[in-house]
Amino acid sequence: MQEIIEQPVIEPINGNADLSLAIDEIIVAATRRIAIFDRDLSAGGYNSAQRFNRLKIFLLSNRRNRIDIALHKSDNLERDCTRMMILLRQFPDAINIHHTLPEAKRVQDGFAIVDEMHYVHRFHFDHPRAQLAFNDESGAGLLQRRFDEIWSYTEPAATATVLGL
Repeated sequence: MQEIIEQPVIEPINGNADLSLAIDEIIVAATRRIAIFDRDLSAGGYNSAQRFNRLKIFLLSNRRNRIDIALHKSDNLERDCTRMMILLRQFPDAINIHHTLPEAKRVQDGFAIVDEMHYVHRFHFDHPRAQLAFNDESGAGLLQRRFDEIWSYTEPAATATVLGL
């Protein structure tokens, strides 16, 4: 039987609302892994109820599903991304949130990659221009390798437990 290979679909994104919708679209397509690199999760709707529900559905659909998040700044998570912290507490074995070390701070484009097939690539943190791609193994592979390199220059930033005396 011959495998059907879908052609890549690549679309431009030109605003924050479209960026948020595009990220939701690729999350719905996720079946195994979501990798996110961002400055601080403040753009792209990461604290919205809709995003929370989509990520929760993704994590509940298979106990092997994973979300890896690398951030330049993680100090705002508790304050500004409460829904992400709730997910982290509900799925501590499925979500990893790291912050970048000085060696990776020069990277200024954010992206989310799903199953090494689909992605949203924001060209610079300070601008809403981005690209949404489905079925683009080549482009997603390049971004996944970049993510893996960035990940190698991170350390854990948030955990599911709160330590205190």
